[in-house]
This record gives sequence, C-alpha cells and structure tokens, in this order.
Amino acid sequence: MYTGCNVENSSFGATNCAERTAVYCAICDGSRRFVKIVVVTDSENPVMPCGICRSVLHEFAPDLEIIAVDRTGRIERASLSSLLPHGFRLKNHKGSK
Repeated sequence: MYTGCNVENSSFGATNCAERTAVYCAICDGSRRFVKIVVVTDSENPVMPCGICRSVLHEFAPDLEIIAVDRTGRIERASLSSLLPHGFRLKNHKGSK
C-alpha cells in the first residue's frame, strides 16, 4: 500500500495530484503492477482521478479498479478502462504486462 497527497504549487503546471504521488512512490520502491487505487477526499461527493492521473495509471494498470470515497464514507467504483477507454500506452514500457 502506498499513499500520496496533492502537492500544490503557485505554478499550476508544477502541481501533482495524490494519485500520481502514490504511483511515483510505489515506482521508487520497485512496484510496477497495481490492482486498485482508493481516492479519499474531503469533498461532498466521491472524486475520480483527473485526466493526467488516468493516463499515468493506464501506463501501469489499464484494468485498474478505482474506488472513490467522500468525507461521509460514500463510495463509488469504476474501472480505469471505463474512464479512459482509448488510453495511450507504450508497447515496450517496463511497467506493461
């Protein structure tokens, strides 16, 4: 299990979402295969990963299960392939299956 948090920056292009932070931590630790990601937010509704995070996650786990949880504990589930049906993926990427 790896955790992440949003890393905000005045230069919006330099910010990093919690999902990518967790993936990068896992990669630094040697992990390359992921089964599910849980996104917990302090919002009124469950929040799915943004487009950039979806693309990064797709690189390693196109069939990833996504579980989104809001502040009340309400849960929504989705597959990454349903959120990003035609995602780009390098064929010879070391993280690929």
